[in-house]
This record gives sequence, C-alpha cells and structure tokens, in this order.
Amino acid sequence: MKVISSQHYLDWNRVEEKMEEIKDADIVEIQCHAIGEIDGEEYAVQVDGHHTLAASRELGIEIEFLFDDDPEGLTGEEYLEAHWMDGDWYDVEKSNPLEERYSLIW
Repeated sequence: MKVISSQHYLDWNRVEEKMEEIKDADIVEIQCHAIGEIDGEEYAVQVDGHHTLAASRELGIEIEFLFDDDPEGLTGEEYLEAHWMDGDWYDVEKSNPLEERYSLIW
C-alpha cells in the first residue's frame, strides 16, 4: 500500500521538539487512513505525525505505518478532496519535505 500526503509545510522547531521526545525510541508509529484503490493502486493517507516522521528520519529511527479507516467513512478521491493540505500529493516513503524533495503522485 502506498502512503501519501499533501502536507508539505514542516516547522523545523517542531521537528527538533519531536526529536527530543523520541530520541530513545526504537520504532515510531505513524497513523494513516487506508482509502482504497485509485487507478488500480491501494493508497493510504498519512493523517498525523508529519513532524514526528521527519524527526524519526533525522535520528535514523525505524518507522511503522499503522492503518485504519477514515472515521467519516470517506474513501478514494472523495477522501483526497476532503483532506488536502497545502501541496501536491506525494509518496511519503520516497519524499523528504525537510529537504523539499517530493516524489509527486498527483
């Protein structure tokens, strides 16, 4: 399942705070909503933890994505429209917002 996001903005100060919070962790869990299939591929959207994910990467801490359904029951393009943030949708695992490097999906 491909994990995507449209949140591009990250506050470096917030990332540093998260780094301090998780510095002793072995693994960090990132919450995602499974939204189903779009154009023949299964997608999930990262719904929280963008600063934590960036902090984990900076510290080299393993990341585990956790998947559940949207509480509102939205899926597919309906979900994408309702939860768009501030930029194009990108592949979370192949991108690094801190470096402004994105593997864009749409």
